[in-house]
Amino acid sequence: NAFIWEPARNHFSQVSDIATVDISLLKGMDEEIEKVRLNTKAFIEGSLANNVLIWGARGMGKSTLIKSVVKAASSQSKFLKIIEVARDDIGQVDKLLKLIKNINKKFIIFCDDISFDDNETSYKSLKSVLDGGLIGGMQNVLVYATSNRRHLLSRKTGNSQDFIRWEEELDERLSISDRFGISIGFYECDQNLYLEIVRSYAKSFGIKIPAKELNKKAIEWQVQRGSRSGRVAKQFIVSLLSRYR
Repeated sequence: NAFIWEPARNHFSQVSDIATVDISLLKGMDEEIEKVRLNTKAFIEGSLANNVLIWGARGMGKSTLIKSVVKAASSQSKFLKIIEVARDDIGQVDKLLKLIKNINKKFIIFCDDISFDDNETSYKSLKSVLDGGLIGGMQNVLVYATSNRRHLLSRKTGNSQDFIRWEEELDERLSISDRFGISIGFYECDQNLYLEIVRSYAKSFGIKIPAKELNKKAIEWQVQRGSRSGRVAKQFIVSLLSRYR
């Protein structure tokens, strides 16, 4: 049910198992999970559904949310397929659409960790897909994307010699994020949520350590890393496996 698209070969590489975690391990994002789950369910059932953008802080589970929801949904429906398109291949996504347009399946095009810098034009291909401009709009395709940037691009000021043109270009590029009907922002978690995620991973991995000691070590780890996130929490638990499992 999962594939990676390789445009240079015009080929799909099958993924035997989507690399993610169980949805139950995703803490502090119940509403966000439900929103994406219901949207995916509507898509599978042939109802109107939205393209999805999840943006925000690093390591907070943006990609994991999408992969976990899609994996759960595809296990219950043989019609749902997910195709990962690398950031550098977005400019050729029209080739992909031509390949899948007549297949009687539902496809989610997954674009992970995307952003567009000043001199790039591949955003136009993504914008066209989101608008339904390529191949007349396709009812069997949605785009699910993640980004560290809310508007998917750097917001540098243009040069003074061509400011009006640059301002129009910037407005066009900023409008890409408006094409996603569902836009969800993630921020760095507070300490309580961080420790909840740590405890959840500890239970899942079978870590046997007193709660107070676990919390103390988790906070020390977080301070050393200089950030709090689901990724940092998982890395901390992995560091304990050899001693406390």
